[in-house]
Amino acid sequence: MRKHATNAVVTGLGAVSSVGHGCEALWAAIESGQDGLQPIDRFSTDGFLCDLAGLVPDRAPGDLPHRPLFSPDETGHAIRVAGETRTFPGSSGSQTPGSAAVPTRSSGSERCVSYALEAAREAWSHARAGDAGLPCERIALCVGTSHLDQPDPDRADAEAHWLTEVIADSLSIGGPRITVSTACSSSTNALGVGRQLLEAGMADLVLAGGVDVVTPENFAGFSALGVLSPEKCAPFSEPPGTTLGEGAGFMVLEDVNRAKRRGVEPLGALLGYGLSGDAFLATAPDPRGRGVARAVRGALQDAGVEAADIGYINAHGTGTAANDASEWLGLQAVFGDHQPPVSSTKGCIGHALGAAGVLEAIVTLLAMRRHVVPPTLHFSRPRRRGPRDPVARDSPRPWRYRHALSLNSAFWGANAAVVLGGAPAPRPRAPRHDVVVAGAGAVGPHGFTLEALGRVLEHGGRVGNQVPPFEMELFVPSADPRGLEPMTRYLVVATALALSDAGMRLRGSLRERSGLLVGAPRLSRTCCDAFRTSIERNGLPRVSARAFSQMVLNAPAGTCTRLLALKGPLNTVSTGETSGLVAVALAAELLSRREDVDLMATCGIEELDRPCPGVAEGAGCLLLARRPVAAESASHLAVDLDGWGLAGPGLLDVAVTGALEQARLGPGDIDAVFSPDPVETARRSMGGALAGVPVVSIEPVFGNAGAAGSVLACVAAVTALRTRQFKRIMVTAAAGRSTTGALVMTSERE
Repeated sequence: MRKHATNAVVTGLGAVSSVGHGCEALWAAIESGQDGLQPIDRFSTDGFLCDLAGLVPDRAPGDLPHRPLFSPDETGHAIRVAGETRTFPGSSGSQTPGSAAVPTRSSGSERCVSYALEAAREAWSHARAGDAGLPCERIALCVGTSHLDQPDPDRADAEAHWLTEVIADSLSIGGPRITVSTACSSSTNALGVGRQLLEAGMADLVLAGGVDVVTPENFAGFSALGVLSPEKCAPFSEPPGTTLGEGAGFMVLEDVNRAKRRGVEPLGALLGYGLSGDAFLATAPDPRGRGVARAVRGALQDAGVEAADIGYINAHGTGTAANDASEWLGLQAVFGDHQPPVSSTKGCIGHALGAAGVLEAIVTLLAMRRHVVPPTLHFSRPRRRGPRDPVARDSPRPWRYRHALSLNSAFWGANAAVVLGGAPAPRPRAPRHDVVVAGAGAVGPHGFTLEALGRVLEHGGRVGNQVPPFEMELFVPSADPRGLEPMTRYLVVATALALSDAGMRLRGSLRERSGLLVGAPRLSRTCCDAFRTSIERNGLPRVSARAFSQMVLNAPAGTCTRLLALKGPLNTVSTGETSGLVAVALAAELLSRREDVDLMATCGIEELDRPCPGVAEGAGCLLLARRPVAAESASHLAVDLDGWGLAGPGLLDVAVTGALEQARLGPGDIDAVFSPDPVETARRSMGGALAGVPVVSIEPVFGNAGAAGSVLACVAAVTALRTRQFKRIMVTAAAGRSTTGALVMTSERE
C-alpha cells in the first residue's frame, strides 16, 4: 500500500469539440473569441423553434488513423501479471445472459467512438505515456457519457458500458474500466472517480474524461423541455436558453512522483473533487442552489483550500434561466463577498452534455497556464442573479491565480466540481476512516426481507426470476409510485429497507452527509419503450419531455434521493454485471477518505421486462457508514468493511490481493468467499489467491442476477456474519468484460 497520499497531476490533455479537433483548436477559439455554434445540417430541424448546435466539424477520410496506443508486441490483448500471461476478453467475448451482443451502432455511436479515441490518443501522446513503462493492467479508464443505446425490442437490453469497452479494447487498456453516467456532470464525475482509483492504489495511470454527441433524439428532448435558445447560447445574459454541443475530452492522470521520475512536466493538478445531489426534481435544479454549494464545499475541503484561494470559476453556465440563477446562488453561499471571475465556456462550444465537464476543465487548465481567464461569449446585458464579473468580452483577460474551480450540474440533481491547480508537493497520507456496514436491504424473487433471503439460500433451488408484486407505499409511505418504472421502485425499496435495518432516520444535517452510489447496467427498458412510443406517436418535435428526462442512467438514483432525502455525494456507474460491487467499493473509498460524508447507500439494480430463463431481477443495498455514526443506532452485530479492490477484466486475483492488503490480512484469514458467479467460475477467476477457501454462490438460487447479483451476494455475506456462521468473508465478482472486484468483511474488530 502507498505510504503517501496520491497527488493526482494532469500530464496529458486531448479534446474534440465544435471549434475543431485538438486542444490547439480549442484554445485558438477561446483566444480569438470564436464559437462553433452553427445551424444544424446533420439532421432535419423542421418543426423545432431552434436550429443551432455546436457540432464537431467533419474530418476528411483518412485524417484520423485508428491505431492502438500500445503496439501489438507491447501488449495486444495478452497482459503480463506476476510472470504469467493472461488474456482478457475482447469484443467477441462471452455474452451475459439477458444481454445480447453489442448491436449495430448508429452514426451517433460511431461518432462517439471516433471522438473519444481521437481525444484519448491526443492526451496519451501529450503525456508521453507510452514511455511510462507500465503494464496495461495498471492503466484504468473512466468514461463519462450520457450516450446510451436504446434496447432493440427484439432482444434483451444492451448494456450501458458498451462505449467504454470499445474504447478500452481499442486502446488495449487492461485495468479497471468504469462508465460514469450522471447526465451533464458525467465527465466531471469521471475525473473524480479516476482520482479515486489513483488514491486507492488501484491504478498507476488513469485515462479519464467523457464523450457525447448531438442526436435528433436528444435535440428533440431538450427542445421539449423548452430550454434551447433560438440564438447562440449567452450564459448569464439575454436571451435565456442553451445551445447543445458535442465532443470528447480526456486527461491523463498520474501521481506527481511518477511524473517526476519519468521527466514529464505536469500541466496542472486535480486537487479536489466534490459531488452532491439536489434531491429535488428531474430537470429543474434546487432553486436555492444548495446542492451546488455542497458539491463546491466538498471539492474545496477535499483539495485542502479555502474559498478565498480560488482565483477563477468555470461555471456550468448553461444559459437557462433556472440553472444560471440556481448555480449563482449556490456559489454565493460558498464565496460570499469573495467573488472571483466567473465565466462559462458554453458560449464558445455549446453544452457538450456528458463531455461538458472535462472540456471545460481542459479550458480552465489551459487558461491557468497562460495566466488568463476565459471569456463568456455573447454576453449583452446581465440577468438578475448572475455573476458580478462574468468576464463579458471576446477574448481572455490577463489574470494570475493558483487555483480554479470547474463546476457542473445535471438532470436529477447530480452536481460535481473539481478544484484545479499547479502540481502539488507530496503530502502525508491522512488516516482512513473505518467503514461499517450499518444496514442491508434486498429486493428480489425471494421477496423483501433478509430472513426470506436467508431461507432461500439455505434451502437452495431456483426461486423464480421476477420480483413479486408489491405496494411501494408499504415501504416508503410518502412515495407516489405512479409513473415509476420497476428499476426505480426496486432501488427505492431496497434503500429504504437498508435504512430501516440500520435503525436510521435521516434528519437535519445528516441528510446532507448521506449519499447514494448506484451500479446500473443499462437504461430501464420501460423508460426506453415509453420514449420510443412518444416519438412514434407524436414525432420528434413533440416528444414527451417527461419520457426524455428518464433517458439517463442516473434517473433511478435521482428519484431515490428525492424520496429518501439523500443529499450527499451522488453518482451512478456501470461496469456490467459487476456494477453493484464496483459501486460498493467506490462508496467505501469515498467514506474512508472524505470529511463531508458520513453515510452512503450503495446499490446494484436489475430490471427484466419479461421472464428470461436463468436471469433474475431485483436490487441489493448496503448502507455504509463511518463507525461513530453506525454506533449511534446499532441494533445488531457490527460488520466491518475492511478492504476493497478493483482490477481489470480477467484479473480477479489482483483485486483479491488488493482487498487483502488493505485489510492487512492474508488468504488464510478468510473463512469463505461469497459470489454471484457459479462456484467453479469464482474459483477459476481467483486463481490460487484463495485456494481451499469454501465458495458460497447465490447463482443456484437466483441464476444471473446481473448488476444486483454482486450486492445481493454482499447482503447474504452480511447476514452470515451477523449470525456468526463465519468471522471473515471475501465477496468477489468477476463476470463480464469490464471490472473485477473484491471486498473483505468481518464480523468483529480485531
